[in-house]
Amino acid sequence: MKRWLFIFTGALLPLLGGCAHDNLQTYEYYLINRGLEQKQTAQSFQHCHGYGCKFISTVNFKPEDWRPVKAAFSPTPATPEQERQAIRNAIAVFEQKAGALAGTQNDHWGTFRKTGSYQHDCVDESTNTTVYLLLLQQQGLLRFHKLEAPTARLPVIHAGRWPHQSALISEIETSKFFAVDSWFHDNGAPPEIVPLKQWKEGWKPITEGETG
Repeated sequence: MKRWLFIFTGALLPLLGGCAHDNLQTYEYYLINRGLEQKQTAQSFQHCHGYGCKFISTVNFKPEDWRPVKAAFSPTPATPEQERQAIRNAIAVFEQKAGALAGTQNDHWGTFRKTGSYQHDCVDESTNTTVYLLLLQQQGLLRFHKLEAPTARLPVIHAGRWPHQSALISEIETSKFFAVDSWFHDNGAPPEIVPLKQWKEGWKPITEGETG
């Protein structure tokens, strides 16, 4: 049975355009494996689009672009729950500003609904969110969480009709993991932050979305 599952999953992933990825040990390795540079800076960072990071654009942020990002953390979150809400708000700002600069501001939620170089699949979404989280971490804005490599859920093994991938953070004090998933909404909307176990079981928003 296990051997059948391995063969099924191995055959399925290439056919689905890369909207899943094996969980990797570090986010640094993940970025390099996706064709991005390990070093991303507050002034210049990379942005995936076109499905599976087919296109990688460089986004340049000015100090004024950072002001609303940092404003999401003001006042300073006092609890992990407050920090997760700040992360949601900050990533929404990143998507709005980076989308306008990279030409992906009209990205439509999901994977199979629209196509084009401006569209994101879950690989693009989770990779970009990983970069945003890395920048937040570099800026010292994450006090209760740390960045992890993206994670995946697979049909049969986990849940859903299709493989799906999400960015990932862990809560420092408890070591609990949370998926940070922006794939369920149009560009510029706050991502969903969900306990990893619940996400692995096929979680999706009640009013919108589809299993990845």
